[in-house]
Amino acid sequence: MQPPDYKYLGYGLGLGALFGTFIIAAMFMISGSNPRPVIPPIQLAEEQISPSPTPMPTSTFTSTSTLLPSVTPLPSPTATFTSVELMIASGELAFGGPLTQEQQIKLYEASLSFVAPTYEQSKQMSVLINRARFSDPSSTCGPLSLAILQSAAIIGEEIVPHDFFLINPDLGKDRQIIESVFPNELYENTRYKIKLNKVDWAVQPLFPGDFLYIYMGTEGNFEHMLVVTRVDYQGRAYSVTNFNTDQGFIIDEVLLYDPLDPGAGIFAQWTRREKQLLGSTGFAGFEVWRQKD
Repeated sequence: MQPPDYKYLGYGLGLGALFGTFIIAAMFMISGSNPRPVIPPIQLAEEQISPSPTPMPTSTFTSTSTLLPSVTPLPSPTATFTSVELMIASGELAFGGPLTQEQQIKLYEASLSFVAPTYEQSKQMSVLINRARFSDPSSTCGPLSLAILQSAAIIGEEIVPHDFFLINPDLGKDRQIIESVFPNELYENTRYKIKLNKVDWAVQPLFPGDFLYIYMGTEGNFEHMLVVTRVDYQGRAYSVTNFNTDQGFIIDEVLLYDPLDPGAGIFAQWTRREKQLLGSTGFAGFEVWRQKD
Protein backbone atom coordinates (compact mmCIF):
# COMPACT_ATOMS: atom_id res chain seq x y z
CA MET A 1 0.00 0.00 0.00
CA GLN A 2 1.39 3.38 -0.98
CA PRO A 3 1.83 5.93 2.01
CA PRO A 4 -0.43 9.15 2.03
CA ASP A 5 0.82 12.29 0.46
CA TYR A 6 0.87 14.72 3.46
CA LYS A 7 1.78 17.68 1.31
CA TYR A 8 -1.51 17.64 -0.58
CA LEU A 9 -3.42 17.02 2.63
CA GLY A 10 -1.99 20.21 4.08
CA TYR A 11 -2.96 22.16 0.98
CA GLY A 12 -6.56 20.88 1.31
CA LEU A 13 -6.81 21.84 4.98
CA GLY A 14 -5.49 25.29 4.30
CA LEU A 15 -7.92 25.93 1.49
CA GLY A 16 -10.83 24.70 3.65
CA ALA A 17 -9.89 27.03 6.50
CA LEU A 18 -9.64 29.98 4.14
CA PHE A 19 -13.02 29.21 2.58
CA GLY A 20 -14.65 28.92 6.01
CA THR A 21 -13.22 32.29 7.04
CA PHE A 22 -14.81 33.90 3.97
CA ILE A 23 -18.20 32.35 4.80
CA ILE A 24 -18.11 33.52 8.43
CA ALA A 25 -17.07 37.04 7.40
CA ALA A 26 -19.93 37.16 4.91
CA MET A 27 -22.43 36.17 7.57
CA PHE A 28 -21.27 38.96 9.88
CA MET A 29 -21.52 41.47 7.06
CA ILE A 30 -25.06 40.38 6.30
CA SER A 31 -25.99 40.52 9.99
CA GLY A 32 -24.68 44.09 10.30
CA SER A 33 -26.60 45.45 7.32
CA ASN A 34 -29.90 43.77 8.29
CA PRO A 35 -30.61 44.25 12.04
CA ARG A 36 -32.56 41.58 13.77
CA PRO A 37 -36.30 42.31 13.74
CA VAL A 38 -37.98 43.17 17.04
CA ILE A 39 -40.33 40.44 18.07
CA PRO A 40 -43.48 41.82 19.72
CA PRO A 41 -44.08 40.60 23.23
CA ILE A 42 -46.47 37.78 23.63
CA GLN A 43 -49.89 38.98 24.83
CA LEU A 44 -51.08 36.90 27.68
CA ALA A 45 -54.60 36.67 28.94
CA GLU A 46 -55.57 39.33 31.52
CA GLU A 47 -55.59 36.89 34.36
CA GLN A 48 -52.06 35.85 33.43
CA ILE A 49 -50.73 39.43 33.46
CA SER A 50 -52.31 40.58 36.70
CA PRO A 51 -51.74 38.40 39.66
CA SER A 52 -54.79 37.61 41.73
CA PRO A 53 -55.22 40.43 44.28
CA THR A 54 -55.15 39.66 47.92
CA PRO A 55 -58.80 39.43 48.96
CA MET A 56 -60.01 42.34 51.12
CA PRO A 57 -61.60 41.51 54.42
CA THR A 58 -65.40 41.47 54.31
CA SER A 59 -66.82 44.86 55.29
CA THR A 60 -69.52 45.18 57.92
CA PHE A 61 -71.02 48.34 56.24
CA THR A 62 -74.18 47.91 54.23
CA SER A 63 -73.91 51.04 52.10
CA THR A 64 -71.34 53.55 50.93
CA SER A 65 -73.01 56.26 52.95
CA THR A 66 -71.99 54.53 56.14
CA LEU A 67 -68.35 54.84 55.14
CA LEU A 68 -68.57 58.61 55.57
CA PRO A 69 -67.89 60.13 58.96
CA SER A 70 -70.97 60.82 61.05
CA VAL A 71 -72.07 64.46 60.63
CA THR A 72 -74.77 66.14 62.68
CA PRO A 73 -77.09 67.94 60.20
CA LEU A 74 -77.83 71.61 60.62
CA PRO A 75 -81.20 72.16 62.29
CA SER A 76 -84.01 73.06 59.92
CA PRO A 77 -86.87 75.36 60.95
CA THR A 78 -89.41 72.57 60.61
CA ALA A 79 -87.31 70.28 62.79
CA THR A 80 -87.10 72.83 65.60
CA PHE A 81 -90.19 75.01 65.23
CA THR A 82 -93.69 74.36 63.99
CA SER A 83 -95.16 76.67 61.36
CA VAL A 84 -97.37 78.25 64.03
CA GLU A 85 -94.38 78.92 66.27
CA LEU A 86 -92.65 80.62 63.35
CA MET A 87 -95.79 82.68 62.70
CA ILE A 88 -95.84 83.76 66.34
CA ALA A 89 -92.11 84.53 66.37
CA SER A 90 -92.41 86.66 63.23
CA GLY A 91 -95.50 88.48 64.48
CA GLU A 92 -97.72 87.12 61.71
CA LEU A 93 -99.88 85.56 64.40
CA ALA A 94 -100.63 87.86 67.33
CA PHE A 95 -103.11 87.37 70.11
CA GLY A 96 -105.96 89.59 71.22
CA GLY A 97 -109.65 89.49 71.98
CA PRO A 98 -111.70 87.09 74.06
CA LEU A 99 -110.46 83.75 72.71
CA THR A 100 -107.62 82.07 74.56
CA GLN A 101 -104.23 81.76 72.92
CA GLU A 102 -104.82 78.04 72.43
CA GLN A 103 -108.18 78.70 70.77
CA GLN A 104 -106.67 81.28 68.42
CA ILE A 105 -103.92 78.86 67.39
CA LYS A 106 -106.47 76.11 66.74
CA LEU A 107 -108.64 78.54 64.78
CA TYR A 108 -105.77 79.55 62.52
CA GLU A 109 -104.66 75.95 61.94
CA ALA A 110 -108.25 74.86 61.25
CA SER A 111 -108.77 77.64 58.73
CA LEU A 112 -105.81 76.52 56.63
CA SER A 113 -107.38 73.11 56.07
CA PHE A 114 -110.18 74.81 54.09
CA VAL A 115 -107.92 76.70 51.68
CA ALA A 116 -108.80 75.84 48.06
CA PRO A 117 -106.93 78.31 45.81
CA THR A 118 -108.49 77.33 42.46
CA TYR A 119 -112.09 77.36 41.30
CA GLU A 120 -112.21 73.58 40.88
CA GLN A 121 -110.73 72.99 44.32
CA SER A 122 -113.05 75.52 45.94
CA LYS A 123 -116.03 73.87 44.24
CA GLN A 124 -115.01 70.51 45.69
CA MET A 125 -114.56 72.09 49.12
CA SER A 126 -117.97 73.69 48.89
CA VAL A 127 -119.53 70.30 48.14
CA LEU A 128 -117.81 68.79 51.18
CA ILE A 129 -118.85 71.60 53.51
CA ASN A 130 -122.48 71.73 52.41
CA ARG A 131 -122.79 68.00 51.76
CA ALA A 132 -124.59 68.96 48.62
CA ARG A 133 -123.52 67.72 45.21
CA PHE A 134 -124.28 70.94 43.34
CA SER A 135 -122.91 73.40 45.90
CA ASP A 136 -121.09 76.39 44.44
CA PRO A 137 -118.20 78.32 46.02
CA SER A 138 -119.88 81.64 45.24
CA SER A 139 -122.53 81.03 47.90
CA THR A 140 -120.74 78.99 50.53
CA CYS A 141 -119.58 81.83 52.82
CA GLY A 142 -121.91 81.06 55.73
CA PRO A 143 -121.37 77.29 55.83
CA LEU A 144 -117.60 77.81 55.37
CA SER A 145 -117.43 80.16 58.35
CA LEU A 146 -119.33 77.69 60.54
CA ALA A 147 -117.18 74.78 59.36
CA ILE A 148 -114.00 76.63 60.34
CA LEU A 149 -115.32 77.47 63.80
CA GLN A 150 -116.54 73.92 64.25
CA SER A 151 -113.20 72.43 63.14
CA ALA A 152 -111.47 74.62 65.77
CA ALA A 153 -113.90 73.36 68.44
CA ILE A 154 -115.19 76.88 69.09
CA ILE A 155 -118.76 75.87 68.29
CA GLY A 156 -120.37 72.48 68.89
CA GLU A 157 -120.15 69.40 66.71
CA GLU A 158 -123.94 69.14 66.55
CA ILE A 159 -124.23 72.34 64.49
CA VAL A 160 -124.89 71.85 60.78
CA PRO A 161 -122.88 74.38 58.70
CA HIS A 162 -125.33 74.16 55.81
CA ASP A 163 -127.96 75.81 58.05
CA PHE A 164 -126.13 79.09 57.32
CA PHE A 165 -126.56 78.72 53.56
CA LEU A 166 -127.87 82.07 52.19
CA ILE A 167 -129.02 83.07 55.66
CA ASN A 168 -130.17 86.64 56.34
CA PRO A 169 -130.19 88.15 59.87
CA ASP A 170 -132.97 90.55 58.87
CA LEU A 171 -135.34 87.60 58.58
CA GLY A 172 -136.79 86.47 61.89
CA LYS A 173 -136.39 82.75 61.25
CA ASP A 174 -132.82 83.15 60.08
CA ARG A 175 -131.91 85.29 63.10
CA GLN A 176 -133.18 82.55 65.37
CA ILE A 177 -130.81 80.12 63.64
CA ILE A 178 -127.91 82.54 64.13
CA GLU A 179 -128.75 83.06 67.81
CA SER A 180 -128.89 79.31 68.34
CA VAL A 181 -125.24 79.11 67.29
CA PHE A 182 -124.17 82.41 68.89
CA PRO A 183 -126.48 82.72 71.93
CA ASN A 184 -126.78 86.07 73.68
CA GLU A 185 -125.50 84.69 76.97
CA LEU A 186 -122.18 83.73 75.32
CA TYR A 187 -121.83 86.28 72.50
CA GLU A 188 -122.00 90.04 72.11
CA ASN A 189 -123.95 91.10 69.06
CA THR A 190 -123.23 94.55 67.57
CA ARG A 191 -124.55 96.13 64.39
CA TYR A 192 -122.40 98.84 62.75
CA LYS A 193 -124.24 101.02 60.24
CA ILE A 194 -121.16 102.44 58.62
CA LYS A 195 -119.55 101.63 55.29
CA LEU A 196 -116.65 99.22 55.46
CA ASN A 197 -114.32 101.76 53.89
CA LYS A 198 -115.19 104.35 56.53
CA VAL A 199 -114.37 102.29 59.62
CA ASP A 200 -111.37 103.28 61.72
CA TRP A 201 -110.04 99.79 62.33
CA ALA A 202 -107.37 101.05 64.75
CA VAL A 203 -110.13 102.26 67.06
CA GLN A 204 -112.65 99.49 66.30
CA PRO A 205 -110.56 96.36 65.56
CA LEU A 206 -111.77 92.88 64.82
CA PHE A 207 -110.49 89.85 66.74
CA PRO A 208 -109.96 86.17 65.92
CA GLY A 209 -113.23 84.27 66.20
CA ASP A 210 -115.44 87.26 65.30
CA PHE A 211 -118.29 86.20 63.02
CA LEU A 212 -119.36 88.91 60.57
CA TYR A 213 -122.39 89.44 58.41
CA ILE A 214 -121.74 92.17 55.83
CA TYR A 215 -124.70 94.09 54.36
CA MET A 216 -124.43 95.18 50.74
CA GLY A 217 -126.69 98.29 50.81
CA THR A 218 -128.10 99.91 47.71
CA GLU A 219 -124.67 100.28 46.10
CA GLY A 220 -123.65 96.66 46.54
CA ASN A 221 -124.51 93.45 44.74
CA PHE A 222 -123.98 90.70 47.32
CA GLU A 223 -123.97 90.07 51.06
CA HIS A 224 -121.31 88.07 52.79
CA MET A 225 -120.42 86.12 55.94
CA LEU A 226 -116.95 85.37 57.29
CA VAL A 227 -114.99 84.62 60.44
CA VAL A 228 -111.77 86.40 61.39
CA THR A 229 -109.13 83.68 61.52
CA ARG A 230 -106.05 85.63 62.64
CA VAL A 231 -104.62 89.06 63.39
CA ASP A 232 -100.95 90.06 63.09
CA TYR A 233 -98.80 92.30 65.28
CA GLN A 234 -99.68 95.37 63.16
CA GLY A 235 -103.37 94.86 63.80
CA ARG A 236 -104.14 93.57 60.30
CA ALA A 237 -107.03 91.11 60.25
CA TYR A 238 -107.32 88.06 57.99
CA SER A 239 -109.94 85.51 57.05
CA VAL A 240 -110.09 82.26 55.13
CA THR A 241 -113.17 82.94 53.07
CA ASN A 242 -114.57 82.64 49.57
CA PHE A 243 -114.19 85.56 47.22
CA ASN A 244 -114.32 86.30 43.51
CA THR A 245 -111.23 86.65 41.33
CA ASP A 246 -110.53 87.01 37.62
CA GLN A 247 -110.32 83.19 37.51
CA GLY A 248 -113.57 82.66 39.44
CA PHE A 249 -114.43 82.10 43.09
CA ILE A 250 -111.77 80.59 45.32
CA ILE A 251 -111.34 79.89 49.04
CA ASP A 252 -108.17 81.34 50.46
CA GLU A 253 -106.71 83.44 53.23
CA VAL A 254 -107.17 87.10 52.47
CA LEU A 255 -106.29 90.36 54.19
CA LEU A 256 -109.46 92.07 55.39
CA TYR A 257 -107.99 95.46 56.30
CA ASP A 258 -104.83 97.24 57.39
CA PRO A 259 -105.45 99.88 60.07
CA LEU A 260 -102.42 101.83 58.78
CA ASP A 261 -103.43 101.70 55.11
CA PRO A 262 -107.12 102.39 54.31
CA GLY A 263 -106.64 101.25 50.71
CA ALA A 264 -105.36 97.77 51.59
CA GLY A 265 -107.42 94.62 52.04
CA ILE A 266 -110.52 93.11 50.54
CA PHE A 267 -112.85 95.41 52.54
CA ALA A 268 -111.43 98.32 50.56
CA GLN A 269 -111.78 96.34 47.32
CA TRP A 270 -115.42 95.49 48.00
CA THR A 271 -116.25 99.18 48.38
CA ARG A 272 -114.25 100.31 45.34
CA ARG A 273 -116.39 101.08 42.30
CA GLU A 274 -113.82 99.91 39.75
CA LYS A 275 -113.94 96.46 41.36
CA GLN A 276 -117.72 96.08 41.25
CA LEU A 277 -117.59 93.29 38.68
CA LEU A 278 -115.76 91.13 41.24
CA GLY A 279 -118.30 91.93 43.92
CA SER A 280 -119.42 94.97 45.86
CA THR A 281 -120.68 94.99 49.45
CA GLY A 282 -120.40 96.63 52.86
CA PHE A 283 -122.16 99.87 51.98
CA ALA A 284 -124.83 99.24 54.63
CA GLY A 285 -122.37 98.26 57.32
CA PHE A 286 -121.86 94.95 59.07
CA GLU A 287 -122.83 92.97 62.14
CA VAL A 288 -120.48 91.17 64.54
CA TRP A 289 -120.99 88.25 66.90
CA ARG A 290 -118.10 88.12 69.37
CA GLN A 291 -117.58 85.67 72.20
CA LYS A 292 -117.81 87.31 75.61
CA ASP A 293 -114.77 87.37 77.88
